Amino acid sequence: MKLSEDLIEVSVIGGYLGAGKTTLVNHILREASERVAVMVNDFGEINIDETLIDSSNENTISLTNGCICCSLVDGFAAALESVLSLSPRPTRLVIEASGVADPSAIAAHGHSPGLALDAVVVVADSERLIEQIADPLIGQTVASQIRAADVIVINKIDLCDTLASVNIELSELNPNALLVYANKAKADLDLLFGREILRTASTVGHMGKFESRTHESAQPILRENLETLIENLPSDIQRVKGIVRLAEAPRIPMVFQLVGRSWELRALADRGKSPEGNQLVVIGPKGSIPIGWDNFLS
Repeated sequence: MKLSEDLIEVSVIGGYLGAGKTTLVNHILREASERVAVMVNDFGEINIDETLIDSSNENTISLTNGCICCSLVDGFAAALESVLSLSPRPTRLVIEASGVADPSAIAAHGHSPGLALDAVVVVADSERLIEQIADPLIGQTVASQIRAADVIVINKIDLCDTLASVNIELSELNPNALLVYANKAKADLDLLFGREILRTASTVGHMGKFESRTHESAQPILRENLETLIENLPSDIQRVKGIVRLAEAPRIPMVFQLVGRSWELRALADRGKSPEGNQLVVIGPKGSIPIGWDNFLS
């Protein structure tokens, strides 16, 4: 079964003022390996590195890596229409909520025609979280944001002396969310994106229980061998992604993505950014990736 190429997956980024939402959005724009459109309230706050900007107008900034940044200044409907009219269309839409917004309300837009809701990601300020939740003025807002999350990015852990208490508080508010730890909101995007991996994560625990391994090789891969690898992956493996070159067409770099048991293989749009050989990353619960998982590729 192949992943749908028609629907744009939607990720909502929430969190209280100062938690690090905008920093996370910048991180996504820099590190995304897919074509991402980001909807933000204020271009000025994003502070995109000028070296990444390809072109811009009043409401849209195009980046050299293929990502798009759209302003919400004219309203959500207008920004969404702009995203849906893009050519080529993005594969993912990231919506940054305001610091006091309920991200679950924004996530409802992820069911609009042409879209598929992926996950709500809430950034939490680990240094101030306990204090914020106890605050009679903002506590309910912060708690509601946490409860709405599929993934919680526990940010600024280098500044937090009470991380154990933060973990307990978050687990009580939202026991099903995946907890991802970060400094400067530099979270692993493979843990933020992909609904199947999020469902599995809720049953296996926190980020510390995941591992990843990488396959790199120079020679093109037979498609038959790649399909054999897919068939023989342990059921716990929920994410494989990367660039491969098939022996049947070695000059065309292909994007390979597997989420759960669904996978896709498509030609890379910008061939100038591809590695010469093959690069694949596999992610799963600790102990689930066997030694020699990539033997079928040799």
